[in-house]
Amino acid sequence: MNWLIVKNDFKRNKIINTALLLFMMFSACLAVLSAIMAVQTITSISDLYETAQPPHFLQMHKGEINQEQIDEFMSDYSGITYFQTIKMINVYGEDIIVDNDEKTFNLSDTRLDIGLVKQNEEKDLLLNSKHEKVELQEGELGVPVILKGMYHMEIGDEIILNSNGISMEFVITEFILDAQMNSTMASSTRFLLSDVDYGKIEDKVGENEYLIEAYFTDTSEASNFQTAYENANLPQNGQAVTYAMIFILSALTDIVTVFVMLLVSLLLMMVSFICVRFTIMASLEEEIREIGTMKAIGIPFLDIRNIYLNKYRLLAIAGVIIGYILAVLMSGIFTNHISTTFGNMKISNLAVILSLGIGLIVYFLIIVYCKSVLKKLKKVTVVDALTMGNGFDKDSKGIKDGLYKSKSLSVNWLLGVREVFYKFKNWIIIYAVLIIAVLMILIPVNLLNTFESPEFITYMGSSADDILIEVENGERLEEGYKNVRSVLKNDGSIKHFYEYRRVRVQTFDSENEQMNLYIDCGINSGNELKYLSGDAPKKENEIAISYFNADKIGKNPGDKIVLIFGSNKKEFVVSGVYQDVTSGGFTAKSTYDFAGLDSEKYSFSVNLKDEANIEKKAKEWSEVLGAGITVDPMEDFINQTLGGVSRQLRIIVISTAVVGMSIAVIITLLFLKLRLAKDLSEIAILKAIGFFERDIKQQYMIKTGFVSIMGVLSGIILNNLIGEKIVNAALSIAGIGIREVQLISNSLVEFVLCPVVLIGLILIATAILMKTIKKYNIISIINE
Repeated sequence: MNWLIVKNDFKRNKIINTALLLFMMFSACLAVLSAIMAVQTITSISDLYETAQPPHFLQMHKGEINQEQIDEFMSDYSGITYFQTIKMINVYGEDIIVDNDEKTFNLSDTRLDIGLVKQNEEKDLLLNSKHEKVELQEGELGVPVILKGMYHMEIGDEIILNSNGISMEFVITEFILDAQMNSTMASSTRFLLSDVDYGKIEDKVGENEYLIEAYFTDTSEASNFQTAYENANLPQNGQAVTYAMIFILSALTDIVTVFVMLLVSLLLMMVSFICVRFTIMASLEEEIREIGTMKAIGIPFLDIRNIYLNKYRLLAIAGVIIGYILAVLMSGIFTNHISTTFGNMKISNLAVILSLGIGLIVYFLIIVYCKSVLKKLKKVTVVDALTMGNGFDKDSKGIKDGLYKSKSLSVNWLLGVREVFYKFKNWIIIYAVLIIAVLMILIPVNLLNTFESPEFITYMGSSADDILIEVENGERLEEGYKNVRSVLKNDGSIKHFYEYRRVRVQTFDSENEQMNLYIDCGINSGNELKYLSGDAPKKENEIAISYFNADKIGKNPGDKIVLIFGSNKKEFVVSGVYQDVTSGGFTAKSTYDFAGLDSEKYSFSVNLKDEANIEKKAKEWSEVLGAGITVDPMEDFINQTLGGVSRQLRIIVISTAVVGMSIAVIITLLFLKLRLAKDLSEIAILKAIGFFERDIKQQYMIKTGFVSIMGVLSGIILNNLIGEKIVNAALSIAGIGIREVQLISNSLVEFVLCPVVLIGLILIATAILMKTIKKYNIISIINE
């Protein structure tokens, strides 16, 4: 009998039940997709690492090395299972010319150092998309997959290498997966040559850079090893990278994507709950007399509840199953970046199991919520249900008379606004859904805008200036530094510039073990960064440390820290803790000059006069300064470094905005359809006493528009109150060196486009639906 009632309900309320099914389905779909993406990101990287075996510790070095000294140190260090030194031939972007069917161009605009290598024997292998070791023939070339999208290269394109008077032609036969250099946030990328071709150019072109790699039984040993290695004065003329840093840089893009999808999934689930509550209450109010009759003849509460609950059980089961199937079918689209970056992997067993678990959780959440709403049946008495017909809203008050008091507003405006004001509870569904839709649109949009803003450089250890110049570590470091200073001092288009020198000192961590600390020193060092606590160093005995360093050292602003450099010991005061995603998040800033210490890197931040063209000036300086010095407009630096994250996030943001607007329109239509059915007699009476159809339409347009405006404004306010908190909670969990960001909003989107489009769509949908009131008249009501 119960199922017969459910069947009849489905026939009678097809549109409402279909809408409910869709929301449950999309909630489950996005939740399952988020789980699949999260698991696939981790398992794909793990599978790639298992085959490619990137180093647990990597020290890059430009210049000569003493291999025997390195081998001796590695052999004596306990815990090392394997070590190797790889020679990489560094060439400049302008030395590599790409010739395809569309155009011919070089890679001069890339800020990644380009290294030419041959395949390794056992570890740190370069793989194809199937995670197979790539073996090339003479004349063939393997190009990093991260450059494929950036430069639209394809298999079969010709690559010409022109360097040091040597010219060689290659054909792209593979796009390689590089486990340790597969992110635009890495400083370098590797091209794979055959052993024969590598032998032809070895020591004849470019500059040699060595990758000194070590493997341990426990990857966490990398940090301690780094300190021991650096203190042994072994080759370290370049970036040092640990396994944990490699993993975080690799996963950053997909971590951000998963976060946005989880957020949207949770918001959609809230929408589903609102819809479920509304439809349950509408159904109960419509059938209040039948409920009273069932109670009068002695049917228990649980049996009455199950009559309604069975319908939602069926909808939830169908929604979760369809959502799960849809998620699996769509997973290829959403995991495309993962497949491209880490290889074409099938959905793992763990992803299947976890996604099934997520689907079940969504189902049980819906059922538990339905049960909590249906508890209202207990409060209904037989007398209220059968005599008054208002068992669920006994305390509701009518709208107070006050039409005669207003002389400025028309009757239609008064009727519309006063109903919303006095019976706001009846319209709260549109209000709540619009708040959720606004959050669903604005939080991802603001996150994308923050990643793309020039101000994001302040989370990358630099101030927000016009141009960033970096002198690469190498044999010509000091010469390059002098050349840059000379060019900047003699250029009249510069408003001002600051220079920074990176040095390495020693200190002690929270467990009193010695560790290395990299400090960028300069008179403006640390200014304009985003500080979690404290401020930039002002005095020579002050130092600002990054969030990760503060955690490792166990220091807060105001604490004292002893730095050891050369034969000196000097006490500093921690002035502040800032955020930094570069160099693994382990950096520091000070105005002290650390005279006598060797420099590991130089950088310059430059601001131009207003009339100067930033792009042209950067290009001019790049040509003058030549190889070994990178000159980037700050916007280009951010775009290249975070371009992969931004591109992936932009796709999600557009999809989310479309979903948010669609939800707002669909639920408004659903609500108004139910509302019109409930107000049928009132509409007929209004028509009978002289109101025209256009008056009634206007009243509903006013009601809907008024609630929509309130919902959109509340959503914007709520976004400004909790948007950052939600993002920061996710960033803290991600562990990428940033704990707090100040979201940068786009005023045009937040205060104009989003409100106008949402409210406009709602009003258009309302106007279309209001055409159905033509059939409402007092005669038909009396006949019914």
